[in-house]
Amino acid sequence: EYLESYRQGKSATCVNGMVVHNTSTGRRVTAVDKSSIFWKAFPDEVIDALISKGDIFTCAGGFTVEAPELKPYLDRTEGTLDSIQGLPLQPLRSLLQRAVAPAVTHVLFDMDGLLLDTESAYTVAQQAILDRFGRKFTWDLKAKMMGRKALDAAQILIDELDLAKELSAEEFVTEREKRLDVLFAEAALLPGVERLVRHLHRHGVPMAVATSSHRRHFDLKTTLHRELFGLMHHIVTGDQVAKSKPDPEIFLRAAELFADSGPAAKDQVLVFEDAPNGVEAGLAAGMQVCHVPDANL
Repeated sequence: EYLESYRQGKSATCVNGMVVHNTSTGRRVTAVDKSSIFWKAFPDEVIDALISKGDIFTCAGGFTVEAPELKPYLDRTEGTLDSIQGLPLQPLRSLLQRAVAPAVTHVLFDMDGLLLDTESAYTVAQQAILDRFGRKFTWDLKAKMMGRKALDAAQILIDELDLAKELSAEEFVTEREKRLDVLFAEAALLPGVERLVRHLHRHGVPMAVATSSHRRHFDLKTTLHRELFGLMHHIVTGDQVAKSKPDPEIFLRAAELFADSGPAAKDQVLVFEDAPNGVEAGLAAGMQVCHVPDANL
């Protein structure tokens, strides 16, 4: 039954759950890795040969990726071969690094799409502008723009959608700002945010926000949440640094400002990020990173 479905174009999907436990510190880290493999249509003779050998009866999914009978019919893999074989090396290396990482002493938060539900506002405002030109604001484009300063992100949009003859990045940002002013003032906290922030504050963990948003937008977005954001040791906004994520400047600057509450060693700072560019920035800063991606990414 498995083999019949494979030759009809259905994938074999391999899911690996991994746990690494550091017995010295008690730290336990986990991950789930998933990869899929697809074959072209293969004849009955292949199925008969595999059943005759019997190996498939001891294998999850009824196949072995090394089987010479199946190799000529391999179409493609989505993921890595080592993951399909049952030992995804790159995720395991990452878990091992996390398991031996030093204890976290300070926390940095991105804001948009992580603490506050503002990404939907960006989508609504930007699509309203693009409707005039018959363009669509896709998640692929949004992923490229996330975590960057306004003008940098707008220029990516202009270039990707070939709009340079219709409007400039500056004009796009100006029109978007007018629409966002209304939407931002109603921004809501994302699920779990208040509980986490208050938990860290209650346990004396210094926290800060490092957001690519400029100060005016930060003030608008946090209109309904002044008290909660007041629990942060400090705020660093995009207009306080020269380079945008994935450059690590904003995280390095935010870590420096913890000085009066005790120095923050870079490898003991934990960054929470939703954007791929932000994850790159945190890692480039030499910090520990927790990626909280949007389900659409």
